[in-house]
Amino acid sequence: MRRVLKAAILGATGLVGIEYARILSQHPYIKPAYLAGKGSVGKPYGEITRWQTVGQIPKEIADMEVKPTDPKLMDDVDLIFSPLPAGAAGPVEEEFAKQGFPVISNSPDHRFDPDVPMMVPEINSHTVTLIDEQRKRRDWKGFIVTTPLCTAQGAAIPLAPIFMNFKMEGAFVTTIQSLSGAGYPGIPSLDIVDNILPLGDAYDAKTVKEVYRLLSETKRNVQEPHIKEVSLSATTHRIATIQGHYEVAYVTFKEETSAEKVKEAMEEFKGEPQDLKLPSAPDKPILLTNKDNRPQVYFDRWAGNPPGMSIVVGRISQVNKKTIRYVSLIHNTVRGAAGGGVLTAELLTEKGYLPK
Repeated sequence: MRRVLKAAILGATGLVGIEYARILSQHPYIKPAYLAGKGSVGKPYGEITRWQTVGQIPKEIADMEVKPTDPKLMDDVDLIFSPLPAGAAGPVEEEFAKQGFPVISNSPDHRFDPDVPMMVPEINSHTVTLIDEQRKRRDWKGFIVTTPLCTAQGAAIPLAPIFMNFKMEGAFVTTIQSLSGAGYPGIPSLDIVDNILPLGDAYDAKTVKEVYRLLSETKRNVQEPHIKEVSLSATTHRIATIQGHYEVAYVTFKEETSAEKVKEAMEEFKGEPQDLKLPSAPDKPILLTNKDNRPQVYFDRWAGNPPGMSIVVGRISQVNKKTIRYVSLIHNTVRGAAGGGVLTAELLTEKGYLPK
């Protein structure tokens, strides 16, 4: 019989925290056992949480008391999910790792530490072995694994089968991102209503940097070009949708490449989570649509099984002999955050880094 893993959720009342609570309440062997929050300690979770996701708060979670973010109080916890904000997350996660806890982080604070995996399980599951180096170098009993920026995942997952199978020259990505990506309460209404808000050069650069790392860590079928020869660029924006990041990509190649071949590569794309049949792994990480008016944020953000775990790609077309265009949609707080974190925990369990 598989052991039930007890999880703590840091920042449990935030938008990503509530997705963790929702997903784990339905999980076959990882259960929410400790809900940590700031400013609401001692109160019932259901009383102080804005449940801004599908369904209702499960009663067993609603009745749980919100507790301090303190590793000394978590003797009965097996792993930590940390969707804490940038800046605040780094030292907290390090303290938990020092105390022997496995930490799965959605924060950027450790994404580019050389001994910390930044993982999309379908793309670079083999980087899990960095945990061994991390523990040795830092003399930690626990460890930290990060997930990438939701925007970067929305770009990298469709690009991965392209980069792995063709001689890709470059990609230009334009993102149209939902309000939930900014957390709660999000963007002031006067900044976003009747407006499209550019996220700026720093966010563009951060997205590109993370996509570069993910593509560089794929196990590629085509040996050339090297990732350093690929030109990537992104322009990022926020609009007044609630969930779901929509992205438009133009991809160029060093040789003639057909849109049909790209479709085939995306259709066939899968990774270790699918081979292992992990509970949170969708049968198809990428779902293709042939409708010329899809994907749409409202209709397609919950695509996949489990819901919200597949990237929807459509409008794949031939721009010229060496350029194709497509659009994609990722559920940013599910696949891009909490769902991706849970999938990572499942992979770590199968790899022996969490109790099985």
